[in-house]
Amino acid sequence: MLAAAGVAPGQRVCVALSGGLDSTVLLHVLAGLRQAKGFALVAAHVHHGLSPNADAWLAFCASLCNRLGVAFHPFREHVVRNHPAGLEAAAREARHAALARVPCDWLALGHHQDDQAETLLFRLLRGTGLRGAGAMSAVEAGAPGRLRPLLGVRRADILACAGAAGLEWVEDESNADPRYTRNLLRHRIFPLIEDAFPAAVPALARASAHFREADGLLDELAALDQAACGGLPLARAALLELSDERVRNLLRWQMRRMGFEAPARARLVEAVRQLRAVGDQALYLPFDGVACCAYRGQVWLEPEATEDSAPLLHWRGETELPWG
Repeated sequence: MLAAAGVAPGQRVCVALSGGLDSTVLLHVLAGLRQAKGFALVAAHVHHGLSPNADAWLAFCASLCNRLGVAFHPFREHVVRNHPAGLEAAAREARHAALARVPCDWLALGHHQDDQAETLLFRLLRGTGLRGAGAMSAVEAGAPGRLRPLLGVRRADILACAGAAGLEWVEDESNADPRYTRNLLRHRIFPLIEDAFPAAVPALARASAHFREADGLLDELAALDQAACGGLPLARAALLELSDERVRNLLRWQMRRMGFEAPARARLVEAVRQLRAVGDQALYLPFDGVACCAYRGQVWLEPEATEDSAPLLHWRGETELPWG
């Protein structure tokens, strides 16, 4: 998988090491491959300070990396406890921010097939779209890129492998707390599902791959529609010849390419309704950080104007200023 992902000799792979079963097994596997494949291996551990055992986990990870001869990057992060999305989201944001500071070409994560199935079910229950239903990908391009070498492996097989190799790992007591939604799914919902559908986990993981494929095709359609509308900015008349679904898909694709999260479907539905309703009139529709603009037969997206983003103009008596 490493070669297929494009991991080249001399590149640096960083394992996101919690000290738990999955990341510990992943670290051992990659440590055994680094010499043959020619990549450098490092590990990073994020100390959230949320558990009384956090210091012990950090010490375990440091000792493990020392035994394996792996460079170790520890981070101590403050987690916002009153985060509007909850403590899990706050810890995840802190962890991602810390890992982003590790100099590496690839970030390796220990997600497995059971995680994939849980992610899909969790997102479907929240009404996700096609992109969200695609869940996680084994390889994601980026700076750094992301690798999930264990994504096709069941957790039970990882546990059996660790036991056969005599490995040790730490257990996060919060993983058993049913107040967290994922734990509720893992410990209560999935056992019921698997009693009725023994192949539920691989089937859900396979479904997520179908969703990712379909989402990729929608991206290709958006690129074709953009070209058919004259590129950027879009020709308004050509854009409105498309169905509402294709207009929404095109706007959503453009927003993601600009680095913004696509808004809720209801807001995009309203945006397309207004584009059709106002005729040739000018239009400015702000979303979260990005705005949809229409003027003189053209439609485009731009970063939403704020007081901070407005240019500071110095008037020196000119009769005209480039007001914008």
